[in-house]
Amino acid sequence: MERLRLDRVYKVALSRIITDLIEADFIVEDAEMRFFEHVISKDGAGITTSMLVDAKKMDFAKAVSLLAELGEEERREVMDVLRRLSMSDGTCVPLEAIQMFAIEQVFDRRARLFSVPGKGAEVANMSVIFIENNDGTEASEQIRRNIGAITDELRLAGFEFVYIPSVVDDFRQLDGEYMRKVVRYMIPSASEERVASICDNLCSLTTSRFCRDLLYEKLGLKLIDAEPSLLIKTNESDVIEQFGGDDAERIRFSNFLQLYIGDDVLGCVRGLVDAYRRMVSCPIAPVVRPNNGKFIYYGFHRSLFDLIAYGKEKKVYRLVFDLSKRVAAVYFEATDDCSDRLVLRLYPQEIALYVMIAMKSMSGQGLDWRENIPPEEKKALLADYNRIYGFIGKGKVAREFKDRIQVNHIKNAVRALQGVANSEMFIPENQRTVGTSFYKIRATADFVRIIEG
Repeated sequence: MERLRLDRVYKVALSRIITDLIEADFIVEDAEMRFFEHVISKDGAGITTSMLVDAKKMDFAKAVSLLAELGEEERREVMDVLRRLSMSDGTCVPLEAIQMFAIEQVFDRRARLFSVPGKGAEVANMSVIFIENNDGTEASEQIRRNIGAITDELRLAGFEFVYIPSVVDDFRQLDGEYMRKVVRYMIPSASEERVASICDNLCSLTTSRFCRDLLYEKLGLKLIDAEPSLLIKTNESDVIEQFGGDDAERIRFSNFLQLYIGDDVLGCVRGLVDAYRRMVSCPIAPVVRPNNGKFIYYGFHRSLFDLIAYGKEKKVYRLVFDLSKRVAAVYFEATDDCSDRLVLRLYPQEIALYVMIAMKSMSGQGLDWRENIPPEEKKALLADYNRIYGFIGKGKVAREFKDRIQVNHIKNAVRALQGVANSEMFIPENQRTVGTSFYKIRATADFVRIIEG
């Protein structure tokens, strides 16, 4: 393999993807380790230990989107490395192949990837879901006319095709009292009103409502404006936030590929299957989902039930810093109900840093994070920081406010909260240009409240 000449950020992204590929079949082979060591060596991509550490903090979708920025020749070289890695143990299994397929589609600008934290209501890998935000489109009508052929094409390639109207029909055909008994059995604490609501949703859900109420509001997939597409669950991967030393916490992310289908749905499906099959080098076991007229609690039927019954609905929240007492409180407050609060657990120094980032984001570009801030400016920023930290930290004073470990902990804490539809606007982001570096949040003043004594 010729040496890959990439900038640091792209080496980190490549490392993230390599990690997912190696772990795809849940077995780390000796041959994969040898190939991995060659890739990261000076004769390969020249990937350092610090890059590998940073790669574990990056999600799959971010890594692929970064590499998609490369030129055509560099993207081709990256794909060549990934293909060789997938075959280093002699076999490219389906969960390796679907990742390769997803990367290729994003590189060719035919699709986009999403990585969202797992929320407890899981969608199985290799699920292919038709999505749209306006019911009754021409694409939906094509699927209705060709659903047998589409289902067979995907099933023979190891996928489970999901067409929401068909899944809803399976629930609708059940005897009403039998269905209510099952729901009461599944959730014995549910009120009669809650049981009736779950049954009604299972029997009346449309594709557009599925996109809005479940994919967007419960899973956090930004598909509120999606054109008719196929949404493919590709894999799951862990993102690690390191706080210091050996202390680290992992968050499981689910990765989805949105593939635009154009005017010919059946043709798109056949092209998908052909491209995917070219990457698999082992026999494919067709997915068989028999329907016996009973309440189905496996495959996507289970995913849909869990999303409706258990998934926490997302709301729009504002971020509140209550610094009026010595023990500071940081929480998210629902914009439609101030009594609905989600507490963010941070240490005093992290609270002070987060407040600084928020305040500087409201008043300017964000908190200055340059390598060498001019002394007078640095002194003023540190004074502002210590004014906050000294009050909530029992008089303590810090000599430095810049701490990437604390920033990562803040990010991790925000991402871990379930139910915040607009959580992305509260995650600190580092924005750099030539000669500048700032940490800021995207939230406007309407979504941030700072209470001081």
